Amino acid sequence: MTGELLTAATHPELIAWVDANARLEQLCQRGGWPDGATLRIDVCSREGNEMIANIFFIEAVREISVCEPVREERCGKFALTFDPAGHPQSIRLLYPM
Repeated sequence: MTGELLTAATHPELIAWVDANARLEQLCQRGGWPDGATLRIDVCSREGNEMIANIFFIEAVREISVCEPVREERCGKFALTFDPAGHPQSIRLLYPM
């Protein structure tokens, strides 16, 4: 469905798979790391076994001057493919946003 929002609460297996396989660190801009607990997927389109989606997450950055990591939202447009049973097979970054 277009416009469908997928989160860890609604699709925990897919979110965990994306966190493990999407190489989200390539979208981090300040040398931080992706906080997998903040991942959410906004489905743009779905056709056959492919989904195009915007994937959002928070980049956590450790700042020397503060005890808590600074958190900044990041996003990229990804293409995901699924097998006939609906399990994710591959993911590729189309472009950062």
